[in-house]
Amino acid sequence: MAAVMVTRAALGLQRNKHSSGTALEIDIEAVVLCFILRWPDADPSTAKQHDFNRITEDGAEAIALAVAHKTKSWRVVRRMQREEYADWLLEHQESGARRLVALEVSGVDRGSIAARLKDELAQVAKSTDVDQRWAGVVGFQKPKAALQSLEVRTDDR
Repeated sequence: MAAVMVTRAALGLQRNKHSSGTALEIDIEAVVLCFILRWPDADPSTAKQHDFNRITEDGAEAIALAVAHKTKSWRVVRRMQREEYADWLLEHQESGARRLVALEVSGVDRGSIAARLKDELAQVAKSTDVDQRWAGVVGFQKPKAALQSLEVRTDDR
């Protein structure tokens, strides 16, 4: 699954005229960072074997998961189901305790990611039985990613 997601991220970036080594602007909770994205080249002639929208969505998930791991040290637990209102269940250690994070991710092939981020935050807000709820959106036209959280949950599970 990871290999397909990385291939789709490469196809999404390459169809927007980017090559490995391009800059990725990341906005995490209003802190802007810049990383260099590197990926194995994907053969553009294989793009027709993939659904256009799946390239955007799976590619966005690959990038968002990499950003979440690099910046937050989050690890994937499992893919979440549709009725759980998020794409990924992640975990991290905080003060010696395991914390669960619901992450909803979307991608935008062209245009702004701001409006999509609001939609994804509204969706992940419905996710339950987690300590934190986050949304991420990745834009491919100008490589940009945003990760935004809802409030940290304080009640017991």
